[in-house]
This record gives sequence, structure tokens and C-alpha cells, in this order.
Amino acid sequence: MPALSIPSLRPATWDAASADTLTLPWVGTKVIVLVCSVLIAATVRLTALDTYGFSEDEMNKVQAIEQYRAGHFGANAEHPMLMKLAMWGSVAAATRWNRMAPPDAAISLETAVRLPNAIAGAATAAVLFGIADTLFGGPVATATALFWALDVNAIAINRIGKEDTFLLLFFLLAVFCYERAKREGVADVVRAQRWYTASGASFGLMLASKYMPQYLGIYALFNLLTDPEPGENRPYRLRHYAAMAVAFVAANLVILQPATWRYMASYVGGGMLAHHGYAYAGSLYVTNVPISPLGVPVTFYLRLLGTKVPMVLLAALVPGVIEMVRRRRERGFVLLRVLAVFLIVPYSLMAAKFLRYSLPMLATLDLIAAVGIVAGLGWLLRKGWLPAAARTSVAVAAVAVVAVGLIGAQQAAVPFYSLFENVVGARINVGAPAFPEETYDYGVREAVAGIAAVAAPSAVIVSDAPEVVAHYVREQSRPDIHVRSLSMDGLDRRARESWAIVQDEHLSFENQTVVSQLRARETPWREIRVDDRVMAQIFRVPER
Repeated sequence: MPALSIPSLRPATWDAASADTLTLPWVGTKVIVLVCSVLIAATVRLTALDTYGFSEDEMNKVQAIEQYRAGHFGANAEHPMLMKLAMWGSVAAATRWNRMAPPDAAISLETAVRLPNAIAGAATAAVLFGIADTLFGGPVATATALFWALDVNAIAINRIGKEDTFLLLFFLLAVFCYERAKREGVADVVRAQRWYTASGASFGLMLASKYMPQYLGIYALFNLLTDPEPGENRPYRLRHYAAMAVAFVAANLVILQPATWRYMASYVGGGMLAHHGYAYAGSLYVTNVPISPLGVPVTFYLRLLGTKVPMVLLAALVPGVIEMVRRRRERGFVLLRVLAVFLIVPYSLMAAKFLRYSLPMLATLDLIAAVGIVAGLGWLLRKGWLPAAARTSVAVAAVAVVAVGLIGAQQAAVPFYSLFENVVGARINVGAPAFPEETYDYGVREAVAGIAAVAAPSAVIVSDAPEVVAHYVREQSRPDIHVRSLSMDGLDRRARESWAIVQDEHLSFENQTVVSQLRARETPWREIRVDDRVMAQIFRVPER
């Protein structure tokens, strides 16, 4: 079957000689692979989306949706509208469903808010397939889509309500459309313009997902390196950029309001920060932009990839990197190198670093690993010193090892995907967790439920996820409970009854002394754990 052959990786420049080789002889197989990959990706991303309660960032989205319902679109204006509009539609649909459905089939607010991201994450498998098929051929496309579908770290990020999933989806969609245009433009430049226009519109939707214009520059640099003199096979600039602008404004109308620009200026200047510092590997680091790169260590993302990516993918990177060097002049491999360098290096030099920023790195890693596994299998099947029967057996065994490794990692992590560590991470992260952020405020919902069940009237809860606490206090029908910020207000020992929810991920320069003293002097009333990992501690604070 053509789909199972291991051809040489496809040439990366589009010329008349290669145009006839670009047909897909395995159309039926391609459809099956696409459907299976997207179904797998959707299943693992959509199942039990409300395992975690809301995080502080997600509460900003919930509040923005409430503002949108009231006709006010300036909330959470540091981020564009597109994802929040999708969330608003999802919440509205879930509300209508819950009016008709039996109680046991009701959709929780957490699920409704996260549903668009989970769907976008699943759709990314199809877009990655398209890019890989266009640049490297069918076997690499198959491996890429399946790697992404089961990528435990990508699953974790796709299951939270943050903009990075939408950003990546539309960036990759723009790349796919542009590469299709380059291919079609070999024979018909005019017909190729529909793909160039679609690429421009996708870039516009990317910017309407998250204000990250550097991705335009990264892809422009790639095109400059691979095709410095494209001739006529390039987009009509006015049409391309008009499509980008129209899509951006249509999906993000709030950008036209002067108040949005004032809000963003205040946000970028740090005017809305309630506390400072980022916890990483047992220490606190500054994250102010002006002091880059002296904030979170530059090894952050390398450590993330080395300790949280399944070992079978890391192993597949080795032949993938070899191919990147060996075939360095081909278009697809130039793209991989540009993405690898310009995603990891600049991000590593910024003071602020977050797990979710690694999502494009994970997609690039899956592409390189897919190239590696296909190249490695091709090398095995070509070895004359292996008997023909043995070559097939070895190839099947290699595929089985990769499949078992990916499925095993996914199953070991479910449903707490964000906590996954490979064997390297399990060995070196034996003290303080390297990435406290990976808990994503899990335990706050459960802590509030426990406190609300026993708290005296007019009790006070202090936390550095105060909006999350306030939301779940309302769900517990305890309007008498007051909520305060631990960093800004400290402990309220004058209250009749005071409770503190302490989380490693919210340690800051403002609260570290109070938290240290609290842990030294008091025994937690309760701890919320996942296996041996303490996610949140609850302290009942005695009166002075």
C-alpha cells in the first residue's frame, strides 16, 4: 500500500520538474488517517474537561463573557476577542442545553468555557497533517498527526482556557494555505491566489487570537531564506494584507476602541500586576520585561522539553535533527530549523516564561520527531545486512515501541495531563516541583467546598486566586464569606474566622514571608493532593 511505503522526503522547492510528483496516490488512506487522528485528539481533549476548577486566568475570561453579555466589550482587553467570542457562544449553547437536559447530562461552566480550545486543539492535528503532507509526504504527515493527537503536553494546554491554542491553530493554518499556494502557483499563479488570500485571512485570525505579531516575522524570514526571488509565484500584496486586516478587525472589533489601546498600554507597563515573581524549580524569579534576560533562567524551555516530553519522542528527535542538517537546503527542513531556533531562543531570553508559551515548540518537536521516525524506518528498511523478513519485523517493532510510549504517557497522565513527567523529570525533580504553574489552580474549587461546609458566618478566605475563590464561594451559596488577596491584604487575624489557601504556583515576593511563617507555625487543616503532589494547602488561621 502506498501509504505504508517509506519514500525519500519530498523536495522542498517548487519547480516545474517536481510539479508532477505532488499528486497524492493515497487519497483514501489520507482521509482515514485524518479522521482517526482528529477523533483521537478530540477524545482525549474533550473528556472530563471539568477535572480542574477554574484558574485565575480563566476567571478573567468568565468575567469577560459576562461583560460581553451586557454589551461591554472592554474587559480583559490585553487579549483579543476571538477566543472569548467562541467561549461566549459555547457558554450560551451549554446554557440552552442545560435547560432541556436531565441533571446528569448537564454541561458544567468549566467544560463550556474550555470546549472551544479543546476543539481547536483537535483541529490542529488536521492542519499539522496538511503541512507535513505538503512539505514531507504522507508517512511523515501520518506520524505528525498521531504524535500531536497523543502529545500529553499539548493536550494539557489545549484543555485550558488560554489563547495559545487558537494562536497556534491559525498560525499553522496560515502556513498550510501559503504552502499550498506555493505549490499550486507552479502551474497557475492566478488560481494560487485563493490560497494566498486564505493564508492572509488566517494570519489575521491568528492576531485576533493573541497579539503575537512576531509569528508573521518568523514566517517571512523563512520565505526570505527559501525563496528570495519568488517571481510571479507570490501573493498579490494588497489582496493578501487586506484579507489579513479584514479578518483581524472582524474577529476583534474592540481594537477600534481607543480605550482598548489605553488598557493595553497600562497592562504592558505592569499597571495591573497585583503581585510579582514567578516560582520555578524552588525559587522565585522576577519577570519584568525591562530586565530580560535576567528573569526566569534561560534553560526553562529546554528543561521543560527534556523532563516533560515522552522519551520515545525525544529519541525520535535524534534522526530528525540529523535529517534537518543533512537536507538543510530543502524548504521543509528550513522551516523546521527556523521554527526551532526562533521559538526557543527568543522565548528563552525573555524574563517571563510560561508553560503555555511552549505550545508552538511542541508542534515543531512533533514535526521533527515524525521526520525522525520515518527517516529511521527508511534507514532500517534499506540496510542490506538485515534479512528482508527481519527488516519488516524491526520496523513494526519500532512503530510499536513509539505507539506504546505515546499511549502509555497519555494514559499515565489522564486526567491530570499537565503534571506529566518523563523518567528524566521523575529523577531530577525530586525536591520542589520544577513547574508549579502546571497545577493550574487545581484544588481551589475543592478547598472552597471544604471550607464552605464548616466555616462560621462571615468567615474570611485569603488566597492569591481570589477571583476563583469568590466564584466558587458563590457556587456554594455562602455570600457571607469574604474573600481577600493574600499578597495584597495578608492574613486577617482580626476576623472571627479566617482561612488561607496556599499554592506553590502563586508564591510571590509579596507573600513568600507570610507563606513561610504560616507553614512553619501552623499545621494545614487539609491538603489537596494528586498522588504525592500537594496542589493546595488549607490553613485555619487562629485569631490573635
